[in-house]
Amino acid sequence: MPLARRLLQPLLSRALVHPYVHQLLAARYELPRRLAAITPTITVWLRCNDPYSYLLVQVLPQLANQFELQFEIKLLPYQEPNHFLSHELRDAWYLAQLHQLSFHEFQTPNEESCQLANQILLAEHDLALEDYLTLIKQVFLCLWEHQSHKLRTLALRFSPFPLEQSQRRLLINQHQLTQFGQDKAAYLHYQGHWFWCLDDLLFLTEQLSAAGLGQEYQSGLYLPSHTPDYLINDTEQLTIIRRQKYQLDYYFHLNEPWSYLYFQPVCRLAEYYQLKLHLKPILLSQYDDCSLDLSWYQRLQTLTWFAQKTQTDFGRICLANDKAMMYSLNLICLAKSQGLDQAVSLAVLQRIWATGHDLSYSSSLKQLIKETGLKLKQINTIKNDSYLSTIEQYTLEWTQLDVPYVPTLYLHGERRIAFGGAHRLWAIEMALIDNMKLIGTI
Repeated sequence: MPLARRLLQPLLSRALVHPYVHQLLAARYELPRRLAAITPTITVWLRCNDPYSYLLVQVLPQLANQFELQFEIKLLPYQEPNHFLSHELRDAWYLAQLHQLSFHEFQTPNEESCQLANQILLAEHDLALEDYLTLIKQVFLCLWEHQSHKLRTLALRFSPFPLEQSQRRLLINQHQLTQFGQDKAAYLHYQGHWFWCLDDLLFLTEQLSAAGLGQEYQSGLYLPSHTPDYLINDTEQLTIIRRQKYQLDYYFHLNEPWSYLYFQPVCRLAEYYQLKLHLKPILLSQYDDCSLDLSWYQRLQTLTWFAQKTQTDFGRICLANDKAMMYSLNLICLAKSQGLDQAVSLAVLQRIWATGHDLSYSSSLKQLIKETGLKLKQINTIKNDSYLSTIEQYTLEWTQLDVPYVPTLYLHGERRIAFGGAHRLWAIEMALIDNMKLIGTI
């Protein structure tokens, strides 16, 4: 890594997460809004056969009731399901349980029904906000509960938008979303920031509350902390789970920030439930770019908010280049043989995401080795690809899980199950409860 970038990345990242920078950039939207007394607008992107859109439409009425907002609904065309569909449906089901929402069917609505639903919603977009959000909720319920007769009844009550014009409008919306650099539905767009489905809802509502637009939304999102309130605290149930000695695999990437932010919470979860934790770093091409620029601003705001909520050191960033990645992965694999993989993995991640140290330099490596107590005779032994086959094996295992995001949690129990992305620790706990039901203990 060039010396200039090695020094500039930590400085730039600290600047981007500084509160003053956030206040300055937010003023671009807030000052004109307050001067003109304009009600801010949230744009919501929905796709009828997207399970996360189905969850999102169920919370929009509450969001509208609690905050002074205008809503612009952008409907997207039907999209053929991909190979991640089974994961998305399972993930949406668990999200629905957590937030006490409706999600009962594991079969997506067909293209014909989605087209009719879009025609109905496009035709009635001039309804009052409360009525329109209620209609959206009803239409999505008909789709996902496969109540085609009720959908046809709605079509008789509300004259559907002409088919050709409907298709054209949906394609225009899809093009707009793509132009913004987004590729999936269930996004909310507010003042230049993107908030995805229920995962980012708490962050969004805190921004709205801070702007004086309403009361803070009561989200069911489970955020880990140093003294977490776990879902299972009954002594008898806890003893049964601990007795099972379940295995939990944690697939993570060193240049993926949620892999760091959830590392310690995952370790605490495994310790609490006495799960056998296996740390499995992987290599993915989408993280090969180790540059950090102004385009990171919005992402860093969300990450910093989460880090502050969970009291995790974060902000001085120095992404690992090819050399640093190879050295770090070799260190982690070597540490596993000495029972130090947790300590070394955490130390590596902290240097990338919290203290901004460049691990392609021997001085940084030597300091890390000394702090973690790793036994290593020659520093040169980790400066090769000796452990590459192990990392490739972990990566192959991860791809076979058919989960689109890292970090990924894979629970080995009576029912094996994987969850990917941020904010999914609660899902592992719910899966543990499901396993208890399978063995007939609750």
